Formats: sequence, C-alpha cells, structure tokens
Amino acid sequence: MRIPSSEFFTPFPPDLKFGYRRDTHKTPEHFIRAYHLRDTQSGEAGSWLAGLTLDQSVVYEAWCSQRPGGIIVMIEEIHGKPIKAGESFSAAHTVGYFDTIEEIDRYKGHTALTADKSGWRLVN
Repeated sequence: MRIPSSEFFTPFPPDLKFGYRRDTHKTPEHFIRAYHLRDTQSGEAGSWLAGLTLDQSVVYEAWCSQRPGGIIVMIEEIHGKPIKAGESFSAAHTVGYFDTIEEIDRYKGHTALTADKSGWRLVN
C-alpha cells in the first residue's frame, strides 16, 4: 500500500490508521519508508530518501502517525516471538538516496551484511 502525502495534512495518533500486524495481515511485498525530495527553487522532483526492511517477514508490527507540527513517525517492531537465553534475532535495513522507488528493490531479500578487507556487501 502506498500512502499518499495528502493523508498527512492533519495529525493523527498511531492506532488510528495504516497499522500492520503479522498475525492479522498478509505479509506485504515491501516495507519501504520514503520521501520524495524536490528542488526547493524549481519544485522539480528529485531523488527519494528511502529505507527498506530487507526481509519483510521479520516485521511483527508497523504503524505510522503524524504529530502536531508536521512530524511524521513510522515505526516497525521486529520478531514478536519469545526469546530464550542464548537465542538471537535480527533484521537488516538499507537507507539511502535512490532515483526511483523501484531501484531499492535490488536489496530485497538480503538478510545479512558481511565485511572484509575489500569492503562490505549484503548477502542472502
């Protein structure tokens, strides 16, 4: 679901709309939070400032709200299952500037980050 910017003209609390829970909703294709930047002088469209949860199945709950003053908050809770001593869980996200929202798809499905002398890379 894409939420149009017109939904953010009036403040709203976290539980009012745009909520997701893994136990009550189908897992979406993406969890992308993005803002389309514009040139302040001309108003022309620019890059997207975007973040993507690389493995959307780790998201247990997600929601957004708009606070007075225009502050938009987007929250994701991951895992949502009991953890015993010695167990672990993780999530990987990528954040950056992209020319198109579709461009961010190249990272989808990666679940880990590895680094060595040659640099870092995402792995499945």
